[in-house]
Order: sequence, then structure tokens, then C-alpha cells
Amino acid sequence: FIQTNKGDYRADQYVICAGSYSTLLARSAGLNVPVRPAKGYSITMPLNGWNGGPRMPLIDDGFHAAITQIGDTIRVAGTAEFAGLDQSLNQERLDNLYKLLNEIYPSFAPHFDPKTVSEWAGLRPLSPDGSPFIGRTPIDNLYLNTGHGPLGWTMAAGSSKMLSDIIRRENPSLNPEFYRLGRT
Repeated sequence: FIQTNKGDYRADQYVICAGSYSTLLARSAGLNVPVRPAKGYSITMPLNGWNGGPRMPLIDDGFHAAITQIGDTIRVAGTAEFAGLDQSLNQERLDNLYKLLNEIYPSFAPHFDPKTVSEWAGLRPLSPDGSPFIGRTPIDNLYLNTGHGPLGWTMAAGSSKMLSDIIRRENPSLNPEFYRLGRT
């Protein structure tokens, strides 16, 4: 069973699927899950009538950032900072995103209103080799689905399907050995 501050819970199977916090939960069960948080940043602001933005996401591999239009806003997201579970904002990292936006889309400057910007930082759960941990643990009824890095939302449905196949003892469409805890 699982003990929480909301009471005790019993189930036939348990899944640790808590992003960057999975390591802490796994540790409480005596497991070492090598997932570490990498803080990513984003700034999102209204277009304010500007229509010169990207028609599809623009990715800058050198800067590890992306710019995309989302409805009537533009978002710049990226960078990676290793600061543990600290989600506070580092102004220097945010300034780099503003600089990238200005370098790529200088025509946005007259439409920019600093009072309307939403600045955000979130934790990406990274595994040492970049692949998630999906599958059984040494504890009979405990499973993992974590360590997807910046692709958590992208890989969520496929990872969940794979894990449900493993739990039901069906053959997943991908080889689960590549995603097991303790792989080399």
C-alpha cells in the first residue's frame, strides 16, 4: 500500500510517473532511478497585431530553443539549467530568450509589451542516456514511466500504451529492454 498525507491507498499495481520527482518517490521504495531535473524556460506574450511570426515552429539547435505561435501569442522556450528541483526564474536565462526573439524577429519589437509577458520555468526529467524508463522495477507490482526529458507530452500516449501492455503481460510494439531500469 501507499501512505500519503491524504490517507493510505491499496492497488494491485503502482506506477511512478512523477517527472523530475520520480527519483524521490522511487528512493522512498528503496530504488535508485537516475532521473535528474533540467530546468527549461519559456516566455509567452501576445502578438498585439503583429503578423510576421512563424507559421510553423522554428527551432534553433545551437541555442537549444524554439519559437512558435500559439493562437494570438508567441512563445520562446528552451535552455537547460541544472539547479535541482529549484523552479525559480533566472533573469539571465530569460534575457537570452528575449534576445533570441529579437534577433530572429526584430519586426516584433514595436508590438512587444513587457507588461503582458508570461515568464515560466519547468523541470524536464532527464535520464542519463536520454531515453525514458518504462516498465517493471525489482518490486513486483511497481512500475516506472519517467525520464522523458523535454518530450514528456510528446511521448505520453505511446509510453502509457507500452506500460499498459507490460502490466497486462502483453507484448509491446517496442522492445521494453531499451527502456528498463538498470539498462546499460
